[in-house]
Amino acid sequence: MEGNLKAIPLVELLELIHGHRRSGILELSVGRLPLSLRFSGGEVVGAAILDWEGLEALFTFPLHPGEGAFRFSVGPAIPDPPLMPFSALLGEWARVNDEWDRFRTLVDSPSRVLEAIRPQPPYEVFQGGKSVRAAAKAWGVPLLIAMERAYMGVREGDLYPLRRYAWYALRIKYQGRKGKTLEEFESIQALLDGTRNLGEVIASGVPVSLVRRYLVQALASGELTPPGRGWLLRDLTWEMEKEEST
Repeated sequence: MEGNLKAIPLVELLELIHGHRRSGILELSVGRLPLSLRFSGGEVVGAAILDWEGLEALFTFPLHPGEGAFRFSVGPAIPDPPLMPFSALLGEWARVNDEWDRFRTLVDSPSRVLEAIRPQPPYEVFQGGKSVRAAAKAWGVPLLIAMERAYMGVREGDLYPLRRYAWYALRIKYQGRKGKTLEEFESIQALLDGTRNLGEVIASGVPVSLVRRYLVQALASGELTPPGRGWLLRDLTWEMEKEEST
């Protein structure tokens, strides 16, 4: 079974699979963002955006996308427990989607680097500049909690966003795969020799928007497969959404 999410809204599709107690894999694609859901007996037992797995990844995917594609492949039932009971899953998914939309009005993605204006608890972790994802790790809290703290810090004037992202530190060596990358990215590929990070590539004069588009295309197509590519793709697509709306 496959189709368009304009014809069958995602919530209706999920309820259909649940109601018929189907088992298998539901592959979703909204823009360049993929999500894989594993069903067993109509319950969601697994979720992943590329290599980013679990509820944290699932809840960052839009529950009410305006468009997109899906494909459901029937498979055997497996004994894994549900991530959450189905009705609770949909409710929490909707709630967390709303939270992400609110927090991102001030912090466009968890990869954004913030600086502490007054390095006092809990914001001292941002002294010298740190991304929200790095702060979540330092605090030992879920990403959504870290994002809420960052949002409050920016709103109250304790934090301010710097003009860089955590992914600026990535060093990528282009492997020379042909036929996958658009011509507009050829100038970037020439700079991706592993000797400089993406921040240095941008500092050399390449527009950040072009680097971001390249990364999204290359991650979504499998041309680039660095560890953490799932959360990286999610952050980059969030940043593109914010860029396009301004």
